Amino acid sequence: MMTRRSRLVQVLLGSLACSATVSFASPSGRVGPIDESKVRTGLSAQVARLVDEAGVLLRLDPVPLPRAWVVLRRRGERLAGGWYSGSDARDALIRALVELTAKNPKLESRVDAIEICLPHSQESALVRKGGAVLSNVHRGIKGIVLENGEAKVMVCPTAMVAGNRSFDNVEKRFRDEHHISLSDYSDHTVARTFDAYQFLLRLKPEPVIIPMFRGNQLIAQSAVNRSTARRLKDLMAKWLISQVQPDGRMIYRYFPSRGEEAKGNNMIRQFMATVALVRLGKETGDAGIAELARKNLRYNLDHFYELNGEHGLIRYKDVRLGAVSLAALAIVEAPFRKEFESYELALRKTTEYMLRGDGSFQTFYDNRDSTDNQNFYSGETQLLWATLYEQTRDKAIIERIQRAFRYYRAWHLDEKNRNPAFIPWHTQAYVKLLLLEDHPEMREFVFEMNDWLLSMQQNDGDYPDTYGRFYDPKRPKFGPPHASSTGVYLEGLIDAYRLAVEHKEQERMARYRDAIMRGLRSLMQLQFADDVDMFYVSKRERVYGGMRTTEYDNGIRVDNVQHAFMGLQRIVKTFDGEGAW
Repeated sequence: MMTRRSRLVQVLLGSLACSATVSFASPSGRVGPIDESKVRTGLSAQVARLVDEAGVLLRLDPVPLPRAWVVLRRRGERLAGGWYSGSDARDALIRALVELTAKNPKLESRVDAIEICLPHSQESALVRKGGAVLSNVHRGIKGIVLENGEAKVMVCPTAMVAGNRSFDNVEKRFRDEHHISLSDYSDHTVARTFDAYQFLLRLKPEPVIIPMFRGNQLIAQSAVNRSTARRLKDLMAKWLISQVQPDGRMIYRYFPSRGEEAKGNNMIRQFMATVALVRLGKETGDAGIAELARKNLRYNLDHFYELNGEHGLIRYKDVRLGAVSLAALAIVEAPFRKEFESYELALRKTTEYMLRGDGSFQTFYDNRDSTDNQNFYSGETQLLWATLYEQTRDKAIIERIQRAFRYYRAWHLDEKNRNPAFIPWHTQAYVKLLLLEDHPEMREFVFEMNDWLLSMQQNDGDYPDTYGRFYDPKRPKFGPPHASSTGVYLEGLIDAYRLAVEHKEQERMARYRDAIMRGLRSLMQLQFADDVDMFYVSKRERVYGGMRTTEYDNGIRVDNVQHAFMGLQRIVKTFDGEGAW
């Protein structure tokens, strides 16, 4: 099922030039080639030849420690592995292979890939009482060594990627397994961190050594083009389709490392996934996908819809304006809308009821004074109403939109309220109107919001795989990095770009396009797209095409995919039409 990515330009050691932790020494480096005459036949001999032909050990600088983390795998499943020591890194590597296969000779015929991690450049680290030794951004790049008396653990970066483990998790497990109290841990534990050379030795269908960066491969900005963007979108579409269960339920969250579905749920994200399925069905003209969307909508309404008088509610623990609005939007956009007409009308009644006289929204149905989540729910409701106005030109709808617009423009521009999460929803709603008729104040607000949003995009830092995501490390108050954030910001930015095109705003067009292209690189970095980035995933059909939450957290949540997919639908269509690639 898995095909190689077109972006795997180089698979031998030369491609390590992109790694932030690797430089090259001359062929006279202190770790030489493996003496193949001393290696028995079989897997260890095959690996020795492959390593020598690629010149891997000759070129490593700094020189690795005399230890190797080696794991034998078959289609992601771990067969055997662990840490092995030797006189140097080459000796440790071969000793690992000899010992692992000697214990179970039948393993040799089963292995199709070998995970290798060679540590180097150890440094002392500070054990913190109130936090982890290292922050999340170092996961998958740095390894950690912890020692407390006789207790010791060494965890390499690829193991943290494969187990989806944080440094905090590693430290807690160390304390728990060795019965170390927090005070004893902070007072007497010695911690060290290290960098590591990461490789995947793929043995089938043909032997090849693939250098890895954070258990993956670094996507170059130059790899973003029309073809790769289409593949990114198409794989997301396949993932969305594959997550709908026979009864219509959409899987909300999945943990690739454990091969398990999470128990949580969120109906705002679930109904937005329904919208994504509806749009996919329309784009492809595929009746089967349309039926899948209908089944998913029916499941959601059967399990979470209730009627209170004339008000339609979506209840999951509570009733949120955003869930009500997006459930209505899923119906409004669907080709089978007539079937759900009574639901639509009741849900729309609820959104109207929750608009206050001053233009603000009551955000939770059961609490008339509620104001939480204004950054999200207000724009989600405006998007529903803008879609309805696009269809009907109903003056009552535009009056409600304008009333809410006046309130939320002032609210958002107040410095204490300003938040990037507000921007994409309101942008999508207002651009939908502005492409029908011009409202100068609304147009300028869209540009003002998105001009400011560009400052949130990360384009520098220690690790280039983070570039292009919408997260500013200097402003953590706006929330952690997340695939769904990058996806929804691209949904808004492509609409802002379309508005800039409409008004011939050349400078804005260039800036918005540049941000979109960088955002696409980030999404490509996060997608499970081949057997390299799924080297530790055993249930690959469950994750193929899905989007990690971050570069270092491989959990897949449905909104990681749906926002990016719907943004890509418009990006591909718009850039194709504009020749903007």
